[in-house]
Amino acid sequence: MKVLVIATQQEFRDLIASILTEIKAEVFSATDSQQGLKILKEEQVDSILVDSRLRDLQIGKLIRKILEKSPLSDILAARESSSDISSEELFSYGADEIIEIPLKAEEVSFKVKNLWQAKQNLKACGLAGKSPELKSIAEQVLQIAPTDITVLITGESGVGKELIARAIHTNSPRKNKPFLAVNCAAFAEGVLESELFGHERGAFTGAIARKQGVFEAASGGTIFLDEIGELKQATQVKLLRVLEEREIMRVGGTERIEVDARVVAATNRDLTQAVQEGVFRWDLYYRLAVIKIEVPPLRERVKDIPILVYEFLNQLKERHPGRTIGISDAALEIIQRYHWPGNVRELKNFVESSVALSRTGRIEVNEALAYVEKQSQVNRHLPVVTGLTPTAAEHELIFQALSGLRAEIISLKNLIQKGIEMTQGYASRPEDESVTVKPEISQESLEELEKDHIRRVLARMGGNRRKASRILGIGERTLYRKLKEYGLE
Repeated sequence: MKVLVIATQQEFRDLIASILTEIKAEVFSATDSQQGLKILKEEQVDSILVDSRLRDLQIGKLIRKILEKSPLSDILAARESSSDISSEELFSYGADEIIEIPLKAEEVSFKVKNLWQAKQNLKACGLAGKSPELKSIAEQVLQIAPTDITVLITGESGVGKELIARAIHTNSPRKNKPFLAVNCAAFAEGVLESELFGHERGAFTGAIARKQGVFEAASGGTIFLDEIGELKQATQVKLLRVLEEREIMRVGGTERIEVDARVVAATNRDLTQAVQEGVFRWDLYYRLAVIKIEVPPLRERVKDIPILVYEFLNQLKERHPGRTIGISDAALEIIQRYHWPGNVRELKNFVESSVALSRTGRIEVNEALAYVEKQSQVNRHLPVVTGLTPTAAEHELIFQALSGLRAEIISLKNLIQKGIEMTQGYASRPEDESVTVKPEISQESLEELEKDHIRRVLARMGGNRRKASRILGIGERTLYRKLKEYGLE
């Protein structure tokens, strides 16, 4: 375990080093932010403990720079109880844990070890992020992976359900055997049965030879059945029999064949509702959902967004080593506020396309705003927001409309500002002395819009900040910071 300590006071650094040495951590020390960031260029550390009393760089900016250089490192921020910087504010910047000053050895070692263990779990599952939801999923995956229990993974399109299924397989005793994925929505009913169970020669037109299905081909391994909610009733019956009896019968055949494959299924539909509507068999549902893993959408784990963005940027840097690739703080702020209906898949596409189209290789605020504005316009014309209750859908559409409006106001402000700058050139001439130009545009309209929007959503949610943050498309800690900033506490 490697830990970097960034603190001005020698006594603080020495105390942390002595505490962490007892848990066999390798400790690196820096006296200021610049030295700490320099160490991060040379060393891959698991955790970074930052003293919020640093004077050379504002703590929020330092945490942002740390995330950019080492997105997967855990950040612990130390603060005094009398400090002007609240715990909520530090969390909103991106800190993973808060340590109170004066330091307590038990608290420091416990929090560092806990973060390290959670990181190992995420690494074992191949998951990038730090949100409590993702850490919980990784822990659950590692608990059930050694068993042969059937697992149902639920979540919106693009959240990474197949990634979770692969994590279950790679951490199981079956990891050296095949992992075969089948999208149940991609085949017609008859073709899907042949794909799953195989067929005999002459079973149907075009069946010129015997073919193994995935249940045979994945012998000893894992089968991932994506979009399981799209199965027709007849195929559901056959799948249920396979799960119960561990036997298949090829299409057009009479021989029963024993199979040994673990089944992991996934869907973006509400299968309990499908059962109530009679389109999905209840007995198959309970057979599949022995263990159920729900992957939350990206808008509910905002903490993962900057980590994913920097991970995608680092991947692009590896592919294009000679090119400068990055993102501005303002653009990242816009990205974190967007609700990402396409989840991780959409975010990755945005990062890759924005870098490819950028002249400098750096994603700027204008590009982020243009994307949000365009997507908000597209989503605004959709009649429903899928996967949500009617009330949540209404809130989502309201948020999309206001997000688009906000982007339009910012774009308009930039256009007016450019116009003023051009006019100032003329105003400086003697013959244009009568022209008066305001050098600045008030930000009040934008701030008032955001403040009023937050106030209205909070009122609609009965003061429930967690629900309000979800509707607003921001993290709960970011909401606390905004409430403090606008005096709405």
